[in-house]
Amino acid sequence: MSKPPATGRNRFRVVAVAFLSLGVVAYAAVVYGGFDVSASQVETRDELPWHYPLLWAHIATGAIALTLGPLQFVRRIRRVPRVHRYIGRVYLFAGVVPSSIVGIVVALLTTSGPVAAAGLVVGDVLWITTAALAYAHARAGRYRQHGQWMIRNFAVTFAAVTFRAWLGLTIVGQLPILESVYGGDFDALFAVAYTSTCWLAFIPNLLFVNLYLRRRRARRVQGALP
Repeated sequence: MSKPPATGRNRFRVVAVAFLSLGVVAYAAVVYGGFDVSASQVETRDELPWHYPLLWAHIATGAIALTLGPLQFVRRIRRVPRVHRYIGRVYLFAGVVPSSIVGIVVALLTTSGPVAAAGLVVGDVLWITTAALAYAHARAGRYRQHGQWMIRNFAVTFAAVTFRAWLGLTIVGQLPILESVYGGDFDALFAVAYTSTCWLAFIPNLLFVNLYLRRRRARRVQGALP
């Protein structure tokens, strides 16, 4: 008997998300694995020697979240509650929680301006808030709500992936106006792209998963109707 099409689609989604997440983790390992500030892709403040270690800690713990997050959506793992809980706790308490807390400090230290800083801070606050709500629902035995908040939480985690996609798109999308608007100054164009991406990295993700959850809830209600 063939498996339902929905099962195949879900498996493809999980594999695709895992592949993209691990790609970002691998990139971070190459760039930041040597703890070399000169290799950093994020500008740090020279007058604050602890800025780079904080950035490194944010990236390292974020990599834990990116690595383990997709496993939370593998049905075979969810069917083994003890394994699912263990992975979930490591994901939250070794990944999301420390990375978001340190990330708020790193965001406030950004050299990219207050609008970019605000976007990064809001993203980190939403990251830890959705984690807290997911954990509270799990502790209370409200597993459906727990699952919904975990999906929202990973949508913010996945911002590490979508950040890079949006940055590339916003750069390419502005190239036709490089001369007319920016006077040929690519650094100014990049600054606008980067600032925009600090918000675009997570907002569309959350909008998408909330639409997905709403449609799933509607299908569940329709299925319950006589």
